[in-house]
Amino acid sequence: MIIKRSIVVGIAAFVLSQLLAIVIHGVILAPDYKPYYGTLLRALPTQFDWRMLLLPATHLCFIGALVWIYPRLAIKGSRLIRGLKLGLLGYVIGQLPLWLLWYAEQPWPDELVVKQLFLELVSSLLIGATIGLMSGAARRETQETAVAPDRTSTAAIG
Repeated sequence: MIIKRSIVVGIAAFVLSQLLAIVIHGVILAPDYKPYYGTLLRALPTQFDWRMLLLPATHLCFIGALVWIYPRLAIKGSRLIRGLKLGLLGYVIGQLPLWLLWYAEQPWPDELVVKQLFLELVSSLLIGATIGLMSGAARRETQETAVAPDRTSTAAIG
């Protein structure tokens, strides 16, 4: 993937991640979070709080890593299937451990954690699908096809 395309894909995936975060945490889960403001969650700020910038910064790191790693993976399937596998990989190494760690350390209700885990899975799959659909063929797959058309000895995911 060329640099310009990587930047465009990264921007699109980042915007999607921000929209999904707003919908998931600011709309769908907002009623569930309401009793925890000021205890498990910071009180809603009445003025700018620099720590709020950490939210998009973490999404940018997550998206940047997924966009960077996508062309380096040998994943079989259509663009959509490769993107969904990337999203699942991102969920398993990023979102899932993060939410389980948070659950282990803080007394969140079980029902809320199940909702968070499910919605974050959906979010990760949508982000992965966006990256896969916009990125095109993975570099390794293209190179391996040119070098070894039989691909029987190629180590690939799925």
